[in-house]
Amino acid sequence: MSSNNGQLTKDKVLEALRDVKDPELKKGLVELGMIRDIEINSGEGAVKVTVALTFSGCPLKRQIKDEVKSAIDSVEGVRYSEVALTSMTSEERARLFGQAPSDMEGIKHVRRIIAIASGKGGVGKSTVTVNLAIALNNLGKTTGILDADFHGPDIPIMMGVDERPVGSKGMLIPLEKYGVKLMSTATLAGEGVPIVWRGPLVNKAVKEFLGKVKWGELDYLIVDLPPGTGDATITVTKSIPLDGVIVVTTPQKVAIADVRRAIGLFKTEEIPILGIVENMSYLKLPDTDDIMDIFGSGGGEKLANAFNVPLLAQIPIEPSIRIGGDKGAPAALQQNANSQEFYKLAENVMKGAS
Repeated sequence: MSSNNGQLTKDKVLEALRDVKDPELKKGLVELGMIRDIEINSGEGAVKVTVALTFSGCPLKRQIKDEVKSAIDSVEGVRYSEVALTSMTSEERARLFGQAPSDMEGIKHVRRIIAIASGKGGVGKSTVTVNLAIALNNLGKTTGILDADFHGPDIPIMMGVDERPVGSKGMLIPLEKYGVKLMSTATLAGEGVPIVWRGPLVNKAVKEFLGKVKWGELDYLIVDLPPGTGDATITVTKSIPLDGVIVVTTPQKVAIADVRRAIGLFKTEEIPILGIVENMSYLKLPDTDDIMDIFGSGGGEKLANAFNVPLLAQIPIEPSIRIGGDKGAPAALQQNANSQEFYKLAENVMKGAS
């Protein structure tokens, strides 16, 4: 940094920022309208710049922030600098992606991309994904599901889909069931075909699902992530411009421990945690109001409190939920007492991710 205060002006800072480019769009932040505000205290030599990211969960946000700070610090007279990050509105993003490269074409009209994650397998992450998507759709929100759990793509089974998508003008048309659009590797590979992919192939597949699938106008694209914090999860997380993530757990101690690690991963990547869903929360005994805590109790609430995020829903162990998933007719289609927690979840998502 220069120790010479000089004549520090917004124009000088803006000029220095013209050389900073968005790593994916390959255009300058100033040209793209991503520089939102420049505050200067010339007496102190202090500058604060606000940058509007295309998505709040942009995987390259730290690189952008560092390059902006470096550019500010190069201006004569700057002694202190700060970079604040915000994100574009859906309308701004749609206008911008009209100029964007083709690898973002498919999602240019998707307003929110929300991931469903878990620290381990077997906690009901895919069940939450399909029922949340259907609940959002039934509440008037256009919704799609991207099944990014490449090693266990169960979403088509749960949605009762066995067709394969077709192409049109270089784009894949997503399948649709119950008003929800759907894309999964399982619908491309065929039933029973193993999908053995690692980092580079996963990254390529995710970008194809974002850019080469004609998602159209969506309020929400719900992404079913791979379980855990391994290579596939990290690759998918870095490849998708997420607006936030919902973490699914069960009340038991071992699941809570795994979820803590998953939340640590998302915080490292600076992806907002929208809240916790406690699945298999309790079993309501037949012909009584009594409940049985098969996997313990209070784990999801303790986790939410520990990370200062909402507990979005507590979904009971209910045979109809399992049966609906096996039959390809998810419980949320019924809109009854057995599915009320999924609608509570959808309403909380709409409030928290608006």
